[in-house]
Order: sequence, then C-alpha cells, then structure tokens
Amino acid sequence: MMEKQWLSPGDFLDNRYRITQLIKAGGMGAVYQAQDAFLDNKLCAVKQMLERFDSPSERRQSINQFLSEIQVLAALRHPNIPKIYDHFMEKGAFYFVMEFISGIDLSSKVKQEGKPGFTYQQVAEWMIQVLSALEYTHALTPPVSHRDIKPSNLLLRERDNRILLIDFGIARVLKEVNGFWIGTLGYAPPEQQMGKFDPRSDFYALGATIYHLLTGHHPEGFEFPPLSEAGVEVPKAVDDILYRALQWNPDDRYQTASVMKADLAALINYQPELSAPIQDFNEKAEKAVRQIIIPTLKQLIERYKNECTTKFLPCHMDYLVVTLGFPVPFEFIVRRNENTEKIEFFEKQGILEKTKLGEAGPEDLNLQDNLGFIVERFVDDYETFKGGGFVLNS
Repeated sequence: MMEKQWLSPGDFLDNRYRITQLIKAGGMGAVYQAQDAFLDNKLCAVKQMLERFDSPSERRQSINQFLSEIQVLAALRHPNIPKIYDHFMEKGAFYFVMEFISGIDLSSKVKQEGKPGFTYQQVAEWMIQVLSALEYTHALTPPVSHRDIKPSNLLLRERDNRILLIDFGIARVLKEVNGFWIGTLGYAPPEQQMGKFDPRSDFYALGATIYHLLTGHHPEGFEFPPLSEAGVEVPKAVDDILYRALQWNPDDRYQTASVMKADLAALINYQPELSAPIQDFNEKAEKAVRQIIIPTLKQLIERYKNECTTKFLPCHMDYLVVTLGFPVPFEFIVRRNENTEKIEFFEKQGILEKTKLGEAGPEDLNLQDNLGFIVERFVDDYETFKGGGFVLNS
C-alpha cells in the first residue's frame, strides 16, 4: 500500500516538475530529484509529505498549518539552509520544491567513513555551521526552530564541503499529523514528547547529533553513556559541551546558539572567515524582485483587479506569473536566467508559446524604467487581445 504512493520517474507535478528519481523515502513521505520545466529543466529537490488524517477537521487544520508555515519557511535565507522555491498540494500530498544539493547526509557518511565516528575537531567544525543557521532563525520574530535536527538532516555539499541543514521546520508543518510527538526518537528532548518546544530544544537535538557523530551510535531514549565507554577519547571540554546541551530541563541547557557556537569554536581554535560574503546572481535578482519588480506587479494587479486571477505574489522568485483575462488567460511572466544572469520578461497569449518582451540585469540602473516600459507594452497587447484584435509581437 505504501509503495504505491511513491512517485515514479516521468511523473509530472503541478504542470511544472518532472520526477527523475527517488532519493529517499520514509514513513511520512519521500524526496525526489526533479527537473523544473519552467527553468530549462534545472534540477531541484521535491519533498513529498503524504496525508495522514483521521478526520476531515484534522485535514483542514493540517492544510491551514501547511499554508501558514510555508510562508515563513520560504522566506528563510541563510548559506547553511537550502532555499524553498515553491509549494503546492496534489494527489493527496503536500509538496515542497527546494534547491537541489549534491552531497551526502552525515548519517550515511558516518556509516561509510566513521571509525566508528569522526574526530571531535571535524564534528565541531560542522556543528559551528549548523549553529550559525540557528543563530539566524532563532533571532527571527517570532523565532523559527528546526525541531528535528539529526545526522540525516545535515547534508554535506560536495562542491564546497558546506553543511546544509535540510528539512528546516518541516516538523512545524507536520505537527498536527504526528500528534503529540514532534521530532525523532533519540534526538528530540523530553519536552517534545508532549508537543512542547522552544528554540532550546534544538540544542538538545544538536547535542544528541554530536554524540552520534563522535561514537557512530544512534542514541536510544534519553540516555547518553560517557564517551569513554564507547571508546572515544576527547578533551574534557567536549564532555562539558555535551553535558550542558543534553540537560532535560531547557533552563539548564545552552540558552542561545551564539554561546554554544563560541564554546565549540574555542574548543578547536576556530577562526571564522573575515571576508565579506560574495552576493551571487540569485541574491541580487531576489533583491531586485523585492524592491522593484514585486511593487510594479502589484500595481498591475490593482489596475486590473476585476480581471486578474493572480491574487498573491511570493516574497522570493524564480518564476512569477500575473494572469489577466478569463476564460482565455493572458500572462505576464518574470523568470531569472542563471546562465545569462538576466531577469527575463515574457507574455503568453492563451495556448500560444510565450513571447519575450525584454530582459535586464538585476543591478541595471535603469531596471525600473525598462520594467515600466515592458509592462506598458504588455498592457497595450492585453487591451488589443481582449478587444478581439490580433496581437503581433516582433
């Protein structure tokens, strides 16, 4: 019964994502590699979460939870957190579309390379990266916690050896489905057994993860025998860090990610890179979308509010569509092209192929003027289109 619910290569989701292979599957869902047909078949990761509801009211509550929480998760932007690009519901499941990361999760890595675990220096370096992500999310208003930190949710990207904290906040969306228990046995602190959590719950899970990566043993229950009993010799400072992280009472644990990160950094004399991060094309494009493109498109939506079927524009963009007209749609499309590092603008009339209206770099000084000109051209074409005239684009 369960196996029949997994998707197969070639399956097409949301008229956009073509499944290429199953990456992994579990009790609540699966992760697939897919191609994005809207972005020249760019690879992405699709997270499928199967519906598990006992009643219609529980289903409605879970759907509302999904829709509210995904807006928070899709807005997360940190170098150690994969980006969520899209989300939808289809075929009895919730779907997240995320940045595709080529790498190996630390649960698999410790099985393949652990002796039986890794050195405390290596583990500390990885965990400092995870804590950098938690510094960012815990400081948001309201704070956003992960709620399911464990080695299988830590992905080591092969191209730069960066740790990515995957499935960030998925437990937030699934909490109504899972009942009281939130997280994973062995890693979730005692309070999560009763559905209670706060950002300090992440520090317990991180402590359990450190224990696993040092010893090679999956933690069981809430007991963590001394590292020496597992044949692991480490400085006393490592034991002290674990002791503080794994306290049952959240008030006795680390209270902030910054303090725990500082202790780990001191342990290995870690020196963070001082150079300013390089802003890549996607970051520049998203800034242009937030500051220039979204406000302009909102004006277009307001201008044609009685004829526009697009009511919501996401905070972050890889492919935006504003649709006017009914029953025949007339679409204004914005997409970013990573190959040319340009933001491209198209219009699409009904079932015809889309026509390119123009393009611009995200930092072009005249982007706003160009966009205004392009939008007005689209409006002229739409007025001709709905008036029954034939629109010929050069």
